[in-house]
Amino acid sequence: MRLTDNKSPQKSLTPGWLAQLSVRQLLRAFIVLLFVSGGAGLAWHWQTARPALLAKTAEMGLAVRHIDIEGRSHTSDADLLEALKIWRGMPILGLDLSAMRIRVADIGWVAEARIERHLPDRLKIILSERIPVGLLQSGAGHQLIDHGGAIIAGADVTLFGHLPVVSGKQAASEAGFILDTLRTEPELYSDVWAIQRIAGRRWDVHLRNGITVKLPEQDPAAAWSRLARLQREKGIIERDLAAIDLRIPDQLVVEPNIPVRGPGQKT
Repeated sequence: MRLTDNKSPQKSLTPGWLAQLSVRQLLRAFIVLLFVSGGAGLAWHWQTARPALLAKTAEMGLAVRHIDIEGRSHTSDADLLEALKIWRGMPILGLDLSAMRIRVADIGWVAEARIERHLPDRLKIILSERIPVGLLQSGAGHQLIDHGGAIIAGADVTLFGHLPVVSGKQAASEAGFILDTLRTEPELYSDVWAIQRIAGRRWDVHLRNGITVKLPEQDPAAAWSRLARLQREKGIIERDLAAIDLRIPDQLVVEPNIPVRGPGQKT
């Protein structure tokens, strides 16, 4: 990440006498200020002296020069800099790390953030980004969601066309669980293009060849494993079928793919 120099008026806040102080003298002056100022006067003196003291610390090298970022795959430099609100040369002791962390955590891709101050001149940003699992079908078009169903704001959905489309009532919040189940059978999962929540209770899985797999409300994992076994043994999803119904335990109901004939067609 590249920090830009900011032509801040902060240096002009440093009086001539303060600019001549050494680090030790600066600390002594600060301690004296604390002791001689009491009650409400302490807050007033601190607010008055703070800009000059921080400007002095920046002149002595305690200023932002470097930012190290860990855990980033999708979060952009522009989004981070806008959230951090910092520039090169800014007094590092004046940074409100808690406020910065809250702003960074508001970035769409960011699930959690930690910010550390490493003196004299380095910030460390540790990100935990959201992991996209599907494309939620909504009135606003497709939206990228993570495992918990949160919409990843600002994500370019065109880059994630390989993920399953998710639809139906309460689908977003429950999608992570059923997708974990489907991934337990990798070969079968590779044929999944969409999942649909039915009546907020169970799932239909739509395969790339047009077959709809109807999973039961109870123990969908067992039903999905049974379908994977049937595929390995008999190649069932390669047949000309419209649907495979697994809702009844130990039974398999299939619906042939019979074309709908229009009026007047010969049979």
